[in-house]
Amino acid sequence: MSKFAYTVAIAENLASFAEDEFQHQIKVLRRQPGDQIDFFDGRGGCFQGRITTIENREKWFQAEITESRTFDQPPPLHLLVALPRNSKLDSIIQKSVELGVTMITPLVTTRTTVRLETEKKLETRKEHWQRIAVASMKQSGNPYLPKLNRPKKIEELNSESKRNFPLKQIVFHPAAKNLQSLAEFNITRNDTVVIALGPEGGFSPNEIDLLSSLGFVAAGLGERILRLETAVVAALTLVQYFRNSFSVENIELHFDSNNSAIDMKAKTDDEKVIF
Repeated sequence: MSKFAYTVAIAENLASFAEDEFQHQIKVLRRQPGDQIDFFDGRGGCFQGRITTIENREKWFQAEITESRTFDQPPPLHLLVALPRNSKLDSIIQKSVELGVTMITPLVTTRTTVRLETEKKLETRKEHWQRIAVASMKQSGNPYLPKLNRPKKIEELNSESKRNFPLKQIVFHPAAKNLQSLAEFNITRNDTVVIALGPEGGFSPNEIDLLSSLGFVAAGLGERILRLETAVVAALTLVQYFRNSFSVENIELHFDSNNSAIDMKAKTDDEKVIF
């Protein structure tokens, strides 16, 4: 179970927590005013505080911040993924957050079996996906909550802006069998990386042409046919490996006898552990 909470707002050294956290922290864990709580803001901030106010009727609470640490934002890692059935997308969002994705955009493609829903249903779905992402952020200790975009048709894609980072765009496709080609992209730690994965039937030839026109280069994940949710994990793991992002340097938490975080710091280069 996650030891972290997620704050929706911070003002004047007070963090506010909405109904989802109220149900877990107050109703399930039975926290009381004065209790210590560790939490994220989803924007790189890691905090320790003490609960000051509990509003049972309105289902929210506040905590006064006693310790804080802000971690540098990682270079963008954008996942474009063909829209699967809802349960599969839940799993994809969960694993993607664990692996450090900064943005997720579901795509409607020629071979996508799921279609866009009505505006009301889509908004409900997006709220559900947001809860999945928050839960995964807390569970994995990732201090950054990724942006979840609304599903869009693949024809609506535009070229990504390079902004302040070099840009690498990769489409994983069954026809690209050579896994070694990924190493040839020379992905570095500071690159903006955009990866695209199609449905289990793959992108259509026209869609591959479209992605190529936008600057995507094809790479493969080996000879085996992977389910979409497996392919997402494999692709993200490989990209993060070549990025050297599996150094444990982001967050180190020191716990007291009550198993609460009492110190948060980034590891030095000498302390890095490579998985």
